[in-house]
Amino acid sequence: MSIPRRQFVAGCGAALAGGWGLELRGQPTDAAIVADVCVYGGTAAGVVAAVAASREGCRVVIVEPSRWLGGMTGGGLSHIDWGRKEAVGGMARKILKDGGDDAHYRARFLDLVREHGIEVVFEHRLADVQLADAKIASILLDHAPPDPMGCPVATPTTPRDRAVRARVFIDCSYEGDLMAKAGVSYTFGRESQERHGESLAGVRPNMAAYEVDPYVTPGDPTSGLLPLLQNIEMGPLGSADKLTMGYGFRWKFAFEGDRLPLDPPADYDPRTFEVYRRAFAAGIDLNGRRMRKLGVYEVAGGRVHALGGGNLARSLLAPTVYGCNAGYPDGDWAERSRIWKFHQNFMRGMTQFLRTDPSVPEKLRQLALTVGFQPGAFDDTAGWPHQLYVREARRMVSGYVVTQRDLEGTTDPEDSVGLASYGVDDWPYAMFPLDGKVALQGGEFSMLYLDEVHRGIYKIPYRSIVPPEAECRNLLVPVCCSASHIAMTSIRMEPVWMILAESAGVAASMAVRTEGPVQSVDFKSLRRRLIDLDQVLDRPA
Repeated sequence: MSIPRRQFVAGCGAALAGGWGLELRGQPTDAAIVADVCVYGGTAAGVVAAVAASREGCRVVIVEPSRWLGGMTGGGLSHIDWGRKEAVGGMARKILKDGGDDAHYRARFLDLVREHGIEVVFEHRLADVQLADAKIASILLDHAPPDPMGCPVATPTTPRDRAVRARVFIDCSYEGDLMAKAGVSYTFGRESQERHGESLAGVRPNMAAYEVDPYVTPGDPTSGLLPLLQNIEMGPLGSADKLTMGYGFRWKFAFEGDRLPLDPPADYDPRTFEVYRRAFAAGIDLNGRRMRKLGVYEVAGGRVHALGGGNLARSLLAPTVYGCNAGYPDGDWAERSRIWKFHQNFMRGMTQFLRTDPSVPEKLRQLALTVGFQPGAFDDTAGWPHQLYVREARRMVSGYVVTQRDLEGTTDPEDSVGLASYGVDDWPYAMFPLDGKVALQGGEFSMLYLDEVHRGIYKIPYRSIVPPEAECRNLLVPVCCSASHIAMTSIRMEPVWMILAESAGVAASMAVRTEGPVQSVDFKSLRRRLIDLDQVLDRPA
């Protein structure tokens, strides 16, 4: 069924729609938007969920806090990890199969919402949820345009200036904000090994311990810690905590020709980087154990995108400060804005440090002196990627929790709505003092599958993308789905979230038609429809 083209909502600006022939409304009004399905989060998964529901005949609206679609698919990923390609079907395969750069994917997502007449509310984020009879009746939105570098602002421009009413909602945000405000059970951080019987859960062995004195006055703990380190002590191996794996940005650098400037922050202080100065001065290998060879501003896939080792920059010299984002998953927008801006300013300051400090090896200095942002990828934010790489935030707790056992291939749920196949891809959690050294906690990559036939391909059941019915009857959560931390380190790949989102969009349309709770969608009918749409639901024989 074809749905008439609808307008985009203001906040995106004329430049965003230029060339697309889209009519943009004026400033937001108090009138509520009414739809069959509301998707919160214009990530790649959010666009796919919206298109899936629209294709089934629903009137759909997307609410996106930024002014861009696609999330990390279009927000900096130079390489999108598929895992086993035979496990990827449906729209995810169609959209991703030919590859492309960030601008390509952003254009592709804009084209999809235009083609399917999907209304998009840009620059608005969730303020509150109105509930009735364990259902979301409407959501209230703040108007909050990002700053010139793409960072979300702490305070909205116009609080609660718009409302959306819908029959079914789908939370496709990386943070799970709609799920949380709807009162659905969730968790974040690392469970203990005992919680789900997972051998890899909880506190892990440290990835590295560098012979760098962590104290302001070497050897004197009373003098305080060097900047960028966290004053924490790790619990016993396997114990739970609320730490979150490292976030960061996927930068696009250039070293010759046209470059956008990478200038230092106004408050640049070289003392911030004392931990690196000491390492360089002592000739210490910053890679540590289990590290790749150091490649500052490394080329990856034809794009230079990361300081300190590219995609696998799990080292001390990396484009993030491990441990600084622990407050992000459950934080308010002021806290998230602070963390986001901290990462941006860290890259600016680190580059200035590498350019100017006498301790820096000459090869790194020369790279830093020539580096700038690559034009074309993020010109409207002066080269700064407009999506923080939120590898993991909240996780729903529902009727089925995907765990390490699923990754090992020892389970076989009957209500599969998609497959995943990536290994455990875990990043460090903290940079902290340990026995007079600077240590990195956790971080590893491993394939866990025990079944040689399925080779790590596992099912994700419908029960893991819907909340308990007593908590919310008209919400689906394909991104922050019900999974343990260990399972989420594998699930968290963009193709998997797109797969689950397409299934969620189809399920939402069925719930709209039957006027029943999403938990009561007839799974046999859902499965038939998903197979018709080329979703892959069963592991290879």
